[in-house]
Amino acid sequence: MATTNQIMAINRLQKSFTPNRPIDVPELLSGRLDLLFNVTEAINTQGLHVILYGDRGTGKTSIAHVIARNIQEPERKDGRRAILVSCDSIDDYSSMWRKVFQEIMLNQRQLGFVQQNAADILGFDIGTLDINAPMKTPNDIRLLIKSFPNHTIVIFDEFDRINSNSNARLLMADTIKLFSDSNVKATIVLVGVASSISELIYEHQSVARNVKQIPVEPMSITELAEIIQKGYSKSGFSFEDNIDFRIAALSQGYPHYTHLLGLWAGRKAVEENRDRISQFDIEQAIPAALQNAAGGIMQDYENAIISSQPDNLFKDVLLACAIAERDALGRFGIKALREPLRKILNKPNIRPVAYQGHLAKFCDQRRGAILKRTGGRHNYRWYFTNPQLIPYIMLEGIKRGKIAK
Repeated sequence: MATTNQIMAINRLQKSFTPNRPIDVPELLSGRLDLLFNVTEAINTQGLHVILYGDRGTGKTSIAHVIARNIQEPERKDGRRAILVSCDSIDDYSSMWRKVFQEIMLNQRQLGFVQQNAADILGFDIGTLDINAPMKTPNDIRLLIKSFPNHTIVIFDEFDRINSNSNARLLMADTIKLFSDSNVKATIVLVGVASSISELIYEHQSVARNVKQIPVEPMSITELAEIIQKGYSKSGFSFEDNIDFRIAALSQGYPHYTHLLGLWAGRKAVEENRDRISQFDIEQAIPAALQNAAGGIMQDYENAIISSQPDNLFKDVLLACAIAERDALGRFGIKALREPLRKILNKPNIRPVAYQGHLAKFCDQRRGAILKRTGGRHNYRWYFTNPQLIPYIMLEGIKRGKIAK
């Protein structure tokens, strides 16, 4: 049974490392200072709106939460106010905006609960807001937003999830243009999974001058190491030399894995009644991290490598794909798998014919289409449709003893 000190130590770790929820406290968001500065600068520019886009797992939601918290000026009656809402697959244009005004009403009730003056904090009398007003057109929204005395920042997180059969993306482009052209004191921030803004918003060419496009790339090793440094410092732990950069390297640019490994390595140390993290703790943390990876990653992996043949190569070929040298777009060619697979299988020579069929199957929907093929017949290249699989596959390879720890 865990002691009181162990429980307290684990609680401190869970406050510092949050693999299953976004960060909303600015001091816990490591790296990304340049990105936060760019977003703030855009919000400070009249008539300019923001689109944050990138792969899954790069920390966009955490960035959105920190922006919403940082940009507010509650101490100033004429200061900025921020509202953040999350979109889902049943949302259309009207329901997205209705969420915004419902959130304002909720904030008012929460402010009232703690005996604060809602009108002073929000900057206007909530009683004047009619959430039953029409919200079907950009001009409907303009009229509602224009009634607010403060500059309002509206952040739509997970914008990529909105109903693809609705005209929400087109109407949002029209709204951005209308807000900019009519000097509405509001900034729209769209956040979503995409490789370019054309995947998030229609008619993007017509609003190009009104939008700051900010890609959210996977984090650098230095930025990820900072998560470990801050997390262990705040939770009262120290660590052996290079542990921070070791965990960062294993994470392959994705903060979810950094938080996951940081948390479980800490828990393994606590189980041993230690407050210093060792290399041994990382090794012990890997199985737990694999079991607790988010976003259906484990199921995607299992679906990709399933086979009734005990001597199949699916796990090993997929591991070779994960560690193969990739270009700037994350793509690899068939020859790039030869050397990694030779080391994984411990064989002197591996011919492409032994694994090219596996690549085709990894592109098949029956295995989740975890790879996608591009290029011509003599220059095929492949990339992971969800790059968050890469660190998971590598951790599995370490667990199986196929690659170095």
